[in-house]
Amino acid sequence: MEPSNALRKMQEVQFALVELQLYLDVNPGDQRAVHQYNCLSKELIALKAEYETKCGPLMQYGFSSSPSRWVWNATPWPWEIEY
Repeated sequence: MEPSNALRKMQEVQFALVELQLYLDVNPGDQRAVHQYNCLSKELIALKAEYETKCGPLMQYGFSSSPSRWVWNATPWPWEIEY
């Protein structure tokens, strides 16, 4: 998957997770929404892992590991990728 497509997909999933979180704050007993939230959360984790494997780390301060060498300055920053 192209870096720009991967970032776009992550943004879409993150948006859906924010919306579901807001919904669940008001409707905590909706098991269907909880299931959907958990599924999207797992999808986001997988998308981030795939992106970081192919394109480099997304987050700093220990949230993303670095391969055997430091790669933060070797790949385009997320905001440098054209959509």
